[in-house]
Amino acid sequence: MKNNTKFLMGMLAFVFVILAACGNVTEDSDAESNRLSSDNDVMQNENDNLPGQESTQDSSPIDPETETDSFSDWKGKSQDESAEEQSQEEPLEEYVPNEDDVVYKNNELKNKDILEAFMETAGENGQDNESEIRVVKDEGTQGVLIYDLKSGYEESVDQAWIMVYSDLSHYRASDDEVQDVFNTNQQCGYMSKDEIEGKYKLHECRTHWEYRLLPTGEDNEME
Repeated sequence: MKNNTKFLMGMLAFVFVILAACGNVTEDSDAESNRLSSDNDVMQNENDNLPGQESTQDSSPIDPETETDSFSDWKGKSQDESAEEQSQEEPLEEYVPNEDDVVYKNNELKNKDILEAFMETAGENGQDNESEIRVVKDEGTQGVLIYDLKSGYEESVDQAWIMVYSDLSHYRASDDEVQDVFNTNQQCGYMSKDEIEGKYKLHECRTHWEYRLLPTGEDNEME
């Protein structure tokens, strides 16, 4: 009987040691799990605080329709601003012709006799180094083209010419300008009247071998 009691006491002590050991292992495991979880939370917080990082949960996809509408609004606004700037262009200063200016307006030619008298003696057609005229060509809403023609002659070398000085300060070219315009001063050889084309022409100019200066206005003369 005494030996049985000792045996039972030994077995209980052994069981108690085993249970105690198991309890320590469980506590250590829980502590390690808690430590790892805490480390993961710290790393996540550090990543969230990095510059340039944004939460994927907060981001939202771009609506293609909204993006298209924004582009259309921007394009429409740009066109409106362009039209407004164009409408705000300063108006052209009106040119008032002098009494003896050769003026072509509304298919009518004024002071035609002055033009033809100059043509007969200026440049290579004669030896006149003093005559000069002003030609004004009305282009409607675009303003007027002004050309000052002056005859020159050098007796020592027997050479004559016509100087053409352009004034475009009262003229505004259109965006699709196709008209042939003298936009720089010219030296031409002589002047003629082309009855077939119905044009007064300047010949042998620096940039043009033949330049159509004005219509003859034969159908609507204004002396």
